[in-house]
Amino acid sequence: MYGEQQLELDVWMNDLFVAELRKSKLVSQVASEEMGEVKDVGRGRFSVVLDPLDGSSNVKSNNIFGTIFGVFDGKRLPAHGSDLSAAGYLIYGPATTLVVATRDGVHEFVQGGGQRPNDFILIQEKLRLPSKGMLYGVGGHRDRWISPVKAFVEELERDLMNLRYGGCFVGDFNQILHYGGFFGYPAQVDKPEGKYRLHFESNPIAFIVEAAGGAGTTGTERILDVAATAIDQTIPTYVGNRDLIERFRSRF
Repeated sequence: MYGEQQLELDVWMNDLFVAELRKSKLVSQVASEEMGEVKDVGRGRFSVVLDPLDGSSNVKSNNIFGTIFGVFDGKRLPAHGSDLSAAGYLIYGPATTLVVATRDGVHEFVQGGGQRPNDFILIQEKLRLPSKGMLYGVGGHRDRWISPVKAFVEELERDLMNLRYGGCFVGDFNQILHYGGFFGYPAQVDKPEGKYRLHFESNPIAFIVEAAGGAGTTGTERILDVAATAIDQTIPTYVGNRDLIERFRSRF
């Protein structure tokens, strides 16, 4: 529905997550980037939004990809980002890691090392973005970026921040979470609403970055304040250290 090629692995992972959420008896609704519609899966108290396979273009080259999710307690979909109760992501890299955020903070787990091989072990608690950002990354084509994005990236380059971009939102954001900085998939002159999906990508990551002391914006509005009008909604998405986000917003 987004005009993108869907891989067999996209479908397999979507079906796996939906089946497990149904089996849990805790979930009433699931919406996924791969389905394009809200699916009723039971009578549980939670609603879940999913990007089952984030970074699918990296699969062929064996680079990082992951899963993004958001959890609503007692809310029907589509729902407002500020109503999220929890959010997180999995990264399937050299280690399989899980980052989970609630309103109380952000915690990181790694798979393995427990009594059972599939256990996830807590490795970092109450994660916070470093006070000074070191990295930046921006998706899309530079010649199609809107002028505030071009100007801000030039400013970051003059500040000698290091460029990191891997084509996977969770992989790129995970670096920002650990090293600090700025990441965005911007509004473009031919795509003013951006590329990232509000429900499946932007809201969950914005929830996590705020829980870690950072901020998320569309350029003109806090991401979690964006009105949910449709399950397939897209928005320009910029996340990172609060001071960098405020500097960026001043250009609009």
